[in-house]
Amino acid sequence: MPRPAWIQRIWTDLTTKEFMPIKAILFLVSGAMYVLFPFLTIHARSLGVSEKELSVLYAFNPVVALFGPPITGILADRIGNFKLFLSGMTALGGLSALLYLAIPAARQKVPLPESMTFDLVCGVDGPRDLVLQPPAECDFVEDLKEFNVTFVNCTECGVFRSASGSLPRRGDLEGEEVAVTVASEVNSTRLTVRGWSCPEAVVEVDLSPSAPSLATYNASTPSKAHPCAGGGCVGVSRRVGVCSNNFTMVDNSPLATLGGYLAVRLLNVFTLATTGTLFNGAAVAILKQHDGDYGLQKVYGSLGSIVLTPISGLLIDVFSDASGRQDFRPAFFLYFALKLAGSICILFLKLDFKMPSNRVMKDFRSIVKKPEIITFLMVMLISGACFGVLDTFLFWLLQDMGAKKSLMGITVSVGTAAGIPILLVSGQMIQKLGHVNTIILGFAFYVIRMLGYSLITNPWWSLPFEMLECFTVSLMSTAAVTYTADLSTPATIASLQGMYGGIHYGVGRGLGSLLGGFLIGPLGIRTTFRLMAIVCLVTCIAYFVINRSFFRKHQLERKKQRAEEKQEEKKEEEAQKNAVNMTENDPEVAIKSISTENGVTDGKTKENGVTEGKPKENGDKSLREESNPAFENDEEK
Repeated sequence: MPRPAWIQRIWTDLTTKEFMPIKAILFLVSGAMYVLFPFLTIHARSLGVSEKELSVLYAFNPVVALFGPPITGILADRIGNFKLFLSGMTALGGLSALLYLAIPAARQKVPLPESMTFDLVCGVDGPRDLVLQPPAECDFVEDLKEFNVTFVNCTECGVFRSASGSLPRRGDLEGEEVAVTVASEVNSTRLTVRGWSCPEAVVEVDLSPSAPSLATYNASTPSKAHPCAGGGCVGVSRRVGVCSNNFTMVDNSPLATLGGYLAVRLLNVFTLATTGTLFNGAAVAILKQHDGDYGLQKVYGSLGSIVLTPISGLLIDVFSDASGRQDFRPAFFLYFALKLAGSICILFLKLDFKMPSNRVMKDFRSIVKKPEIITFLMVMLISGACFGVLDTFLFWLLQDMGAKKSLMGITVSVGTAAGIPILLVSGQMIQKLGHVNTIILGFAFYVIRMLGYSLITNPWWSLPFEMLECFTVSLMSTAAVTYTADLSTPATIASLQGMYGGIHYGVGRGLGSLLGGFLIGPLGIRTTFRLMAIVCLVTCIAYFVINRSFFRKHQLERKKQRAEEKQEEKKEEEAQKNAVNMTENDPEVAIKSISTENGVTDGKTKENGVTEGKPKENGDKSLREESNPAFENDEEK
């Protein structure tokens, strides 16, 4: 019984030896990305980096990602077989991640004590304040009106004046608990108090038993001339009922942290952006050479994410519980090990057919002049911004809802697992819908995801929306990568892949992180997600209209050309099979037939090996590259 066509297609792909290194690399490298990058934002948060500081740091990413991949792509096209260069950059990317562990904390989270200590501040004709002793900072309870203060070390500082304005009296404040009325909150460390007086001198009063009780008087701190000024008189109050926070942040060396984080982040982004785009170029070149399906290869990248991401989240939770603090070391070491293994697998790629190009810059100029390519890259910029917002701030939102790191790892696994069935049929979907319509479909699902995240209140409800990642990431990126292959030639495939990777994963992703960081502060994370949903909707509609109006004709021409090339390949295969059969039956006839096909007739070779005006095929299809309608010269048009 013959196998179904789809099973036969998967089996053929699985048993093609040229594709095996691609599968292994995607499993390791994609898994490495997901074991670390979703946790980088909350790792930065654990170092005391604020939302705005993080968005500023991420704003530098586009600079590296914009120029890095295109330059390395051009270099790769110039080199030809660039697997050694790609292997070295992959290993360097793994090493760069370990440098994150050397970055000192900018701010340290310190628990507040159960009792808060205030210094008494009072000057002549000045405000009467209670100031928290550093490094404590207090988020004072909203509408705080009054709280009790117990005075310590205040035997010489007990000056009172009644609220009604009667004569002051002097008494021993040591151990006395007095109700304090708050006039206003100045900041997170200072309270201005109502009813306290600041006498210019100490006034002796009657301390006889018949004198009014101290409880009927308001406390007053000493004047600048008072002998207890700065002498250690403090007020102590219980934290509960005064401060709403349980922790305070203590500054260590913010500039050193931000500078170190920026340097490591830029190095990591450079290696990631360049290796990702170069590998996509290598994979697509190999797949075109052997008529492979890129979507089937990406299945193994999804498997890497599914298997490895929960392991990373679980290890982080285990090590954090054991140490009593957030410990992200397992993710960094796992990332390094996976990258190192991937760099070894890259050495087994078969790129011998990829010949060096001597016209790289001319081909690159032809790329940036094409309206269809420019429009595609602009859309990928917006797609990258959406990806950047979710990649940077989704875990931030989940953490605010109380999600554990293991749940965060599960969300990634759910999204990538949902992408596997889509990737198995991605080739047929893209062939049926077209590259552009498939990308538009991805934007439509971005709208649903952004709105969904903005509405949930339980972190577990993020899982259904994570499943839609199969359309916004798995299918959309497959369509984008194969679209670049459709728009390029063998000589320019790495260059165009580099431009796509730099704009989407570099500039777009960094732009999303930057805008998200600045919008979340004033608007909140939920409103920011809703604004991104509107951006996706507008892009979805605009790209559909522009593509149908201007680029549809070129796409149909390329589709017709590919169909004609496949027919020619089938004829060649049939001719080769016939030659084999004739060789078995009559070797002399076969030799004569082969000589005729190669342009030899009666001992004479036709000029330039041309038969009936068609160029001789050479296996890697490099002679066909000039016939791609996307690369017609403007003068010929």
